[in-house]
Amino acid sequence: MTRNHIFRLTKTKLGVISSLAFGATYFYYKPSTNPAPVVPYIPPPFVWETIPKPILKRFTLPYPEHDGFIWTICSTAVMSTAGILAKGFVNQSKTQIYGLDKFQKIIDDPNRKKGVITVSNHESVLDDPLLWGVLPLNTLFSIHKMRWVLGAADICYTSIFKSYFFAFGQTIPTIRGAGIYQPGVDFAIDKLNKGGWIHIYPEAKVTQENKMIRFKWGVGRILMDADHEPLVIPIWHKGMHLAKPLYGTKLVHLNKPIVLVFGNPVDYSDILASWKQGELSKEETRIKITERLYEAVENLQKQYEHNAN
Repeated sequence: MTRNHIFRLTKTKLGVISSLAFGATYFYYKPSTNPAPVVPYIPPPFVWETIPKPILKRFTLPYPEHDGFIWTICSTAVMSTAGILAKGFVNQSKTQIYGLDKFQKIIDDPNRKKGVITVSNHESVLDDPLLWGVLPLNTLFSIHKMRWVLGAADICYTSIFKSYFFAFGQTIPTIRGAGIYQPGVDFAIDKLNKGGWIHIYPEAKVTQENKMIRFKWGVGRILMDADHEPLVIPIWHKGMHLAKPLYGTKLVHLNKPIVLVFGNPVDYSDILASWKQGELSKEETRIKITERLYEAVENLQKQYEHNAN
């Protein structure tokens, strides 16, 4: 092998080694081409000011002393229509009703000075208004006797049309995640102070299980801040998860077994007395009141299931 041949061979090897070294260096130091992590879209929070202003004024201090003629007509039309549909739903279902007579006497009592709060479990998005179809038509057609219900503003008050519809339907806008001190809760307390009827789903969400979840503290705050001690009526129902499942269909199923139980007024005066005497803090009082209401609704379920067996 000649010297020139050896030189060319050595040069070739050095070229290969240099190329490999360059490639390894580029691979190690080349800019990353991995895609940026995908950040999930988080919609902006629904705040009180998102509600259309004409409706917002009705639920913000100072509250109107009296509804105008047009408002009263529109509210009566919405409440009556919902009542008729609810009555038709109840009549087309296999409905069992317990304790309604006692509750109706409270609502119809002309001498009643106290407001009324009803609390119940929440099985379906159509619990309200369909379950109120058990009430007589003269109650369903009376906006002054019928309930006001706390409803999620991010569902009921997202457009001017829906806002008017639900406001006429006596739905109080509440902001989920805004806590117990918010304008909608203040409005509910004002209605109670004037002898009105407020319905609350303390679970604050639909739960299609056979076991309720923990009640939120808003109802405890309402009872503590009302001018008097409102009458609190527990209600337990079952079967709306069959009539309107949470998933899978938008249709309402008729001819399903529905059970609706109205309980006796819950006594919570001892808890308020302990709070006023300084034996309980505000938070402890709210917790104890809420727990007592939870137990009252749960006991209605236990009593029905015991009697059914």
